[in-house]
Amino acid sequence: MNDKRTFSDEQLNAFVDDQLGAQEREEILAAAAEDAELGQRLCALRAAKELVGHAYGRLPAARHRTGRRVSLWSGALVAGLALAVGVVAGWQGHRASQGGTDITASLAGLFAPQPSRVLIHLDSSQTERMQEALDMAEAYLAKAGKAKVELVVNNSGLDLLREETTPHAQRIAALAARYDMLAFVACGHAIARYRSAGLDVTLVPEARVERTAVEHIVDRVREGWTYLKI
Repeated sequence: MNDKRTFSDEQLNAFVDDQLGAQEREEILAAAAEDAELGQRLCALRAAKELVGHAYGRLPAARHRTGRRVSLWSGALVAGLALAVGVVAGWQGHRASQGGTDITASLAGLFAPQPSRVLIHLDSSQTERMQEALDMAEAYLAKAGKAKVELVVNNSGLDLLREETTPHAQRIAALAARYDMLAFVACGHAIARYRSAGLDVTLVPEARVERTAVEHIVDRVREGWTYLKI
């Protein structure tokens, strides 16, 4: 018996924009767990909105901004993880069972079945978000074995890969040495904007440059990569 529930474009857009109530969000998440087409539709919609929003980001301030820490289980990241990976079933119970912020334990419950190619997108220089991006990449590679993972940065997220600003140069080098399937990608457009503003940009040796992060992410999504936004 086919008892699929349909959702309007307005509902799905409101879900992606985190403008729905808890009950309606859970209904859409539950439906996406049973309907791969709905999950792909939501993933594509979120990715498109994220990419448009980040295409014209601002330059960073001279010092890192501080602000509210974005939890692994915050609305936007939960939606990106659950929908992109297609693992919504059991999400609510898993979330309720989490007593701390152990990212390895959290990912272990989410990545099943495991995508073989994952792109993690960082556009913030907040120390907490840099840490989360690296934690996620390391935890996923440790669990998923031969999966390919790219950590792509643009806007102020470029600070993660700049020798002048990154607090994680040693960890990046260690991860790159440990995992052959991990790549660090910097946005060439962001580099050009930094330099035009008089900021030095020397990337860590492990990073490579693509012309723009937006174009690179779009290409990867078209190739079937799973897109996750920090």
